[in-house]
Amino acid sequence: MKNLSGKVTMSTFRIADLSIGNATIDCSYQFEFKGHTFDVQRFGSNFSIPYMKDLIANFRNSVDAFSISDLPLPMKVRNKSFVHHQYLDVMSTPCSIPLCDGSTLKELATINGIHRAIESGKLKPENGIFFPLALIHMEAIEALNDLNAHIRMGDMYSVLGLPFLAPPGPLTAVAAQTALYLANLGDLKNQTPLASNPVKKLTRASLTEQVRNLQYVFSETGVLSLFRDDLNFIEGKDVIVTQGHVLENDVWKFNPRSITNLFPENLKFSPFINYGVLDATLRLSMGQTAPLSIEEWEKLLSVSTVISQRTRKYVINRRPSKQVNLVKTVKAVNSKLHRDRAPDFAFIVHPLSRDFIFKAPGLKLFKDIPDNWKRGVEKLAAQVPGFTIGTISHIVSKDTNEEVNGVIYALLATPKMMLSEDTEVTYRKLETICHHAADIGAKIIGLGAYTKIIGDSGETVNRNSPIPVTTGNSLSASATLWAVYDVVKRMQLLKPLKESHLLDATATVIGATGSIGKASAKLLALTVNKICLVAPRMERLEELANEIRKINPQCRVVFSRDANDFAHETDILVTATSALDTKIIEVERLKPGCVVCDCSRPLDFTPEDAAKRPDVLIIESGEVVLPGPVDLTCDIGLPDKVVYACLGETALLAMEKRYEPFTLGRNIDYLKVKEIYKMANRHGVELAAVRGHLGLISEREIELTKKLALEKLQHWRQ
Repeated sequence: MKNLSGKVTMSTFRIADLSIGNATIDCSYQFEFKGHTFDVQRFGSNFSIPYMKDLIANFRNSVDAFSISDLPLPMKVRNKSFVHHQYLDVMSTPCSIPLCDGSTLKELATINGIHRAIESGKLKPENGIFFPLALIHMEAIEALNDLNAHIRMGDMYSVLGLPFLAPPGPLTAVAAQTALYLANLGDLKNQTPLASNPVKKLTRASLTEQVRNLQYVFSETGVLSLFRDDLNFIEGKDVIVTQGHVLENDVWKFNPRSITNLFPENLKFSPFINYGVLDATLRLSMGQTAPLSIEEWEKLLSVSTVISQRTRKYVINRRPSKQVNLVKTVKAVNSKLHRDRAPDFAFIVHPLSRDFIFKAPGLKLFKDIPDNWKRGVEKLAAQVPGFTIGTISHIVSKDTNEEVNGVIYALLATPKMMLSEDTEVTYRKLETICHHAADIGAKIIGLGAYTKIIGDSGETVNRNSPIPVTTGNSLSASATLWAVYDVVKRMQLLKPLKESHLLDATATVIGATGSIGKASAKLLALTVNKICLVAPRMERLEELANEIRKINPQCRVVFSRDANDFAHETDILVTATSALDTKIIEVERLKPGCVVCDCSRPLDFTPEDAAKRPDVLIIESGEVVLPGPVDLTCDIGLPDKVVYACLGETALLAMEKRYEPFTLGRNIDYLKVKEIYKMANRHGVELAAVRGHLGLISEREIELTKKLALEKLQHWRQ
């Protein structure tokens, strides 16, 4: 501590050691260094990142520094830097006192220790090394990669319970990172160890067999917290630990052959000390808040010139040696990702089924695992915070000739998981994405699929977002009717009434009181002479029916809770539901020649339904094609250059420079649906080729459906 004259005085410093691990090994201890007394209190967060951040907020006025332990550190794969979101969340928490993770010191000490252990013959990397939790040892793996080490990474086993270990490499590193995302550290206390999971029980023998010939196991508190009392696989092994505290004593309980501790002996001020506490101790004793430089660390470690040359290639430029704003660092990385320009808009997607999860980066390798394992992954995936999955660029307006670009975010929760999750949890995930999108320059963000259904359909998310939010449902409704009109016109089965401009047809909307359904019903009522409304709540149906009668008194309006009441007379059917595993209508009852537009996600109709009624044309809701040489860098489940209409609306608003919550809530103004349609035409947004369950709907398929319908209509009984 410096006095007014600038001299360091002898003091007692308080350090709060915040660990991502279990609170069961919390302790307090004291030591002296350079005449100062240091009081340290460890707080385990039980793998809760929010709790760690709360501790920082609560103690920032009562301690002199924070030590941050066991978080996944920034890493490099093929010269690309990755900053784990948990590390970023904690280390960017607003705080006026130092947040010390000791990461640079840990890297230097670990790599130096490995080289010294190899030179002394204690470590023979060719004999095989097992990393139960590799992501907290990336510096060691990088150091060993060039030494012909036989390495196996156990993250997919220890976190997810998958029955295999993997060699290091770019894909394995990404898969290991994904494993921690899936376990979501924030809720890891409820997810691991997976001993209660039948998959994990079956794989205990598998782990023992796979590590039988691997003699070295790297360990620290994260590994102990995951496996707890089940570290029997280290019996008879040579174990290397990287921390200086009582972990070594805990490991001896499982009868390893030997233990080598890489923590520098000359800096082991206490048997409990770790790199974060050491970092805080050295900063406080020197009266500075910024991290020590690599040169200062090397001097403290007594690093030889030869070892320094070897280690610097791993440590230099991995992260800045001076204190930086990590949020700015991430902004810079994202700026480069987005072609050196900030995105104009952002959009959020999520998997519509369990199989879609395995299209995410790092999970494609596991698409063929058994279904019972996939169910476990689906539950874990629901815990994952949002992340950037790709970009969409070179969207060029036909009207202004200006280009807009966007960034695509993903949540890994399926509709089933999202509906079973507390709405507030989903809100927090969406709001976090909104703040990140704003940080990298996006001016508006769109919600896709179930993210626009959950809760109050975007209104709460918009209130808490720093940038406007739109659900995209105006263009979704517009594109739906656009697609219906296109197919009905090509089918040529419906004729206009002589006394009015209306078609002599009956249209049914299932999910009529929802956002898209309501707008679709109002607009269809301006086109047909009878509209049938279907939804669960009769009072809402009656209210909507009265609104439609005012819009077009010439259109007859009826409603019911059961869609089958109108199936036999329906010429046009629009489904806009959020139903899961529920048959909304019996396809066998539909009128021959009916055009069905399924704009629900997941779809209400299956390929089997379509096969039962070749005289009925079932199409998916209208997707759109954006103008320009569009480049979409991620798979959203649609053909090349085709995007969901809700994404299209977000891009359209960016082209218009109308950064506003254009569509929110469950009540869409049908006039806005008309407005967005005109906007789309002006900027060159086009309806994509109409698709069915098996691909594009061809003219031949339409002609065949029409022929079968006409034959069947001759015997159809109303």
